[in-house]
Amino acid sequence: MQRTLTAIASVVATITLLATGCSWQTGVLTVEPPPIALSSFIYDKDGEQITLFRGEQHRVNIEDLSEVPLLLQNAVVAIEDERFWQHSGIDLRAILRASLSNLNQGGVSEGGSTITQQYVGLVFLDRTDQSASRKIEELALARQFEDQYTKDFILKEYLNLVYFGEGAYGVRAAADEYFNKTLAELTISEAAILAGLIQAPATYNPYDNLDAALLRRKQVLDRMLINNYISQKEYDQARTEPVNLAPRVEVLAATYDAPYFVEEVRQWILSDPLFGETRQERADLLFEGGLRIHTTLDRQLQRQTEAAVTNVLAEEVASGGTSSPTAAVIVIENDTGYVRAIVGGQDFFGDDPAARFNLATQGGRQAGSAFKPFVLAAALEQGIQMGAQYPAPEEIVIENPPLPDPWEVEGGPGGGTVSLAEATIRSLNTVYAQLMEDVGAQNGVEMATRLGVESPLQPVLSAVLGTNDVTVLDMATAFSTIARRGIKVSPAFVSKIIGPGGEIIYEHSLESERVLDARVADQVTDVLRQAVAGGTGRRAQLPGHEAAGKTGTAEDFRDATFSGFTSEYTTSVWVGFAQGQIEMEPPNTLIEVYGGTYPALIWQGVMSAAHDETTGGATTRALPRPPVTTTTVPETQQTAVPDVIGMTEAAARERVLESRLVPNVEYFYDAEATDNQVGRVRAQAPEGDEIVDATGWVTILITTDQQILPSLPETIYSFPTQSGSQTETPQTEIPQTGN
Repeated sequence: MQRTLTAIASVVATITLLATGCSWQTGVLTVEPPPIALSSFIYDKDGEQITLFRGEQHRVNIEDLSEVPLLLQNAVVAIEDERFWQHSGIDLRAILRASLSNLNQGGVSEGGSTITQQYVGLVFLDRTDQSASRKIEELALARQFEDQYTKDFILKEYLNLVYFGEGAYGVRAAADEYFNKTLAELTISEAAILAGLIQAPATYNPYDNLDAALLRRKQVLDRMLINNYISQKEYDQARTEPVNLAPRVEVLAATYDAPYFVEEVRQWILSDPLFGETRQERADLLFEGGLRIHTTLDRQLQRQTEAAVTNVLAEEVASGGTSSPTAAVIVIENDTGYVRAIVGGQDFFGDDPAARFNLATQGGRQAGSAFKPFVLAAALEQGIQMGAQYPAPEEIVIENPPLPDPWEVEGGPGGGTVSLAEATIRSLNTVYAQLMEDVGAQNGVEMATRLGVESPLQPVLSAVLGTNDVTVLDMATAFSTIARRGIKVSPAFVSKIIGPGGEIIYEHSLESERVLDARVADQVTDVLRQAVAGGTGRRAQLPGHEAAGKTGTAEDFRDATFSGFTSEYTTSVWVGFAQGQIEMEPPNTLIEVYGGTYPALIWQGVMSAAHDETTGGATTRALPRPPVTTTTVPETQQTAVPDVIGMTEAAARERVLESRLVPNVEYFYDAEATDNQVGRVRAQAPEGDEIVDATGWVTILITTDQQILPSLPETIYSFPTQSGSQTETPQTEIPQTGN
């Protein structure tokens, strides 16, 4: 008994010295906590959290005590330091109680440290040192700390620092880890469980020791009731509330939205020297640097894109299971270059690690005839006219140096001549093989690179049919350059990255470069618009929105693509087998899969959703039309525009073609049109009798009383032959061999 009284007297003497001014001199205390690992958060374009990047430590700081609901503050204070709001850093009563308990138990069974003592001990002292001098220093520091900082500040810093188990440091991380909730969503029972963890996180871990956690919860609730923080009714309800823990998730096992998009951002940060000289430095910054990563992801459009893929491929997946074809999609916003959605495959979080391979940005597959617009742009740049006539055999053989064997190409109507415009709309391989020979293989692939294709390209003639491997991102970037009338903007996934102190670490800057003359880009756009309106891309039509695009199919249906754009968005779609280039025809698939089937349908679903979201279904900006010039060619190559106002559509088409011009048919809905007006030309551009370049475009506007505008008819006309005869080639179904 005498020994107990002596020990207590010693403790009281120490506290009295500290309390009466005999201070332990430490100098001015400055809050500079030791470096700690802070989790990084990744957000969508609206600032909503997608997920977080974390190492073994999960830390998320609060910036102000007001972010912590009062019920959680009270729970922590009640169990850890119930006189926190009254003392000045040292609680004599708590120390005396702890001293008596420890002496009676013959060891350390209870602590008497205030919240302030715990904090200064964690930040400024070595907690493994249990000596008397270290304890006295802790008391002195706690007293001086309270002289310099407010109670709110101390409690806020403490709630950010303490460990709750499961790798969670701080109350915000703990609420997320154990309950998958924000702090504001916690119940009194959940707040009590979290507060109870501080003393011994392993002992009271509800995942491993639920009974111990419930007993500790009762102890916290008891103290909250005694201190009038909760009513008896609240106490009774919290005591019996079931514990609904979030699923226990390992560090690398969490699931989240848009995983392929998130992975692309992660890999970008880990590989860019902007974020550290070595990969380890970049990893430390990403997983422990407390970054706020603001991305360009449109969460709603991402879900709609995934839904479009699922809807189109549902029957294939049902019939083939894991051996069914899959899809990859990239959506780019034209004005900004922001990537708004990515589908990189299926089952990212499945058991197969290969499923995490991003089919939209990694590796590359054949684009098929979707590559043709790049060669078309190169041809137009060289001065080859859209109305230039080419033989259109069913098969053609072209010498292919330096390769020893000639190049044999199939995919043409089987005779006659066609214009370059018609060959594009119908995707005629034999014509484009000749065009690639005229343009030059090197020039053709260089144009693709200029437009935005970053995958390495072999300068061979067959490249015009998309035999080089390119990524979906390559195709989306290049097509978006055409949509911007020849201005290239690199795609962006991240708009801004903010450090833990609010400093801007990275901010995206829109940089653009003109890589193609606008007039050339407009010509390509216009013919791709017709390819959607009445060519191989008909299944991609968007009611109320002008669209331009191109189908693509690799040999033996091994890869199928569709790339296209409106004035607002560019989207590229690939469909194929993730395992490799497997023929997509029965029995491997339910149908023969080419660019005009699943890819075009997926594209249509994605783009319909994108425009309904941004425009409310309203008509968007029209795509640009190529200008008509009057002075760039000699008089012998010019012609007068016929006046076709009032003619029927068929007669107007024929009259324009007779003048060696290309009819560009558009429709105008007029609910009040008379029978004499419907189906006839109400306007044209250029006007009648104007002198223009031969083989140029003439836009004719046809009045219709149909709300759903008709597509261009499948009858395709060629230009008159030199003898003046007119050739008409009816097409009941446009051949898909070259699409």
